[in-house]
Amino acid sequence: MDIKMLIAGLDEAGRGPVIGPLVIGCAIIAHDKLDILEEIGVDDSKKLSPKKRASMAQKIKEVVDFWDVLVISPTEINHLHDEQKLTLNQIEETNFAKLLNNVKNKPDEIFLDACDVKEDRFGRTIGSMLQFSPQKIISKHKGDSIFKVVGAASILAKYERDLILASYTEKYGRVGSGYPSDPYTKKFLDEYYQQHKNFPPIVRTWWKTAENIVNKYNIKKKQTKLTDF
Repeated sequence: MDIKMLIAGLDEAGRGPVIGPLVIGCAIIAHDKLDILEEIGVDDSKKLSPKKRASMAQKIKEVVDFWDVLVISPTEINHLHDEQKLTLNQIEETNFAKLLNNVKNKPDEIFLDACDVKEDRFGRTIGSMLQFSPQKIISKHKGDSIFKVVGAASILAKYERDLILASYTEKYGRVGSGYPSDPYTKKFLDEYYQQHKNFPPIVRTWWKTAENIVNKYNIKKKQTKLTDF
């Protein structure tokens, strides 16, 4: 195999949270250097602590031929959903392709962590949006655990999202992980909405968690008006 062959891995971080951006990571490395990713300990980002992710992200940046992250803010996610009627899958597909199309040295093979229930369809959809023709596109569920180059992309994306969440905490106080199941996240959303009657721009307002809080206080407001008569 040509040792100059470039291999790309892409993954996202922040698909499910009600707070924070969706971050897509991309790592591109020459085929003959793939073993280096295993040597430095690349693994699924979810298995690594924030401190370990930070350390690993720096190592990855040093050994790959190219890396990049694409941040889709909560405000943009809200706009794409509310105004353009895009699903979260469509938002991901569009931005995976956008990141790849912006790469100067195009990869020969692309490996993806699939978000679609049909993993092959995810790969075909992104392939149809590319402005170049790679030799191969492999799209798999849990791709970050299967392919080290996808794991590297996962770490880069998650590390970037960690930094952004930390900046939220500095500005707004404890917001938690941003996931709907996090009690700190739910507490922050409830208290913020109760005080301001809206959400800050870090919130995906069409998530059910946010909608339930809006409905909760709107119902209370209507009940208060009724008791005024």
